[in-house]
Amino acid sequence: MYAFYKRIETQNQLSTDFLSFQPQVSVDVRNSLVGWLMSLHFSLDLLQPTLFLAVNIIDRFLSVEVVSSEHDLKQVAIVALVIACKFEENWSPTALTLMEEDEDGYGSTFYSQQQINAIEKNILQKLGWKLLVPTIHSFLVEIFESCGYCDQEFKDMAFFFGEVALNDYHATISYSPSTLAVSAIYAAMCVLKKSRGSKRRFLNTNQSYSKGEVTFCARRLQRLASVTSTGKLMRTLAEKYSDQILIFTSQKVVTPVSMFSVFFVSCKF
Repeated sequence: MYAFYKRIETQNQLSTDFLSFQPQVSVDVRNSLVGWLMSLHFSLDLLQPTLFLAVNIIDRFLSVEVVSSEHDLKQVAIVALVIACKFEENWSPTALTLMEEDEDGYGSTFYSQQQINAIEKNILQKLGWKLLVPTIHSFLVEIFESCGYCDQEFKDMAFFFGEVALNDYHATISYSPSTLAVSAIYAAMCVLKKSRGSKRRFLNTNQSYSKGEVTFCARRLQRLASVTSTGKLMRTLAEKYSDQILIFTSQKVVTPVSMFSVFFVSCKF
């Protein structure tokens, strides 16, 4: 399956700097939207693959279609989440319900169910109806299944960094999903202070990726987590992973919200 994902990954690579032709969607707007979508995804208790696919759908749509306003962008995000739910979940919320419950007050006033259906059809047509695409999550699952020895704490930390990567537009356009997955695992190894030998073996096992590229990308993910550790994104991720990720020091237990400022600066590559 990993080889299959690698083969089709190149066929679905995002256009370089696709936001450059989006007059109303800046990098900050896109990243904020993904953060908001993460919170919505968490509140609905959806599966992890659903989030990664929804963000993939949004980015691919933005790479081929101009969105005229932030309001329209949010509706695209809601419909993308519903599409991802239909593909990954056993149930799916309706876009109309999510729009009505939107705390920003956009509501469903501007949209009928027919208009929502038209948005969904337009997104699917622009994407060529391709939903079986490899995401960061897809590669993380495949890599861990091939390892067979990874503990749950390690997996959770890697998936955490995978979600951090979703929120970084520049990482999204600079690295393939498989590279981001490998980098997320390497970042997790550094945070959890895995031995140099185990990190070296991991890099040797994944020789199709440049060691410099992986370590640089891993540092980027750690830096993003550290810089935004007090923001809404990190609060959402900390709440999501609080039952799984606890970092112990000789003096106290550091919660996920505060652990970044304590540990990330001292991680050794």
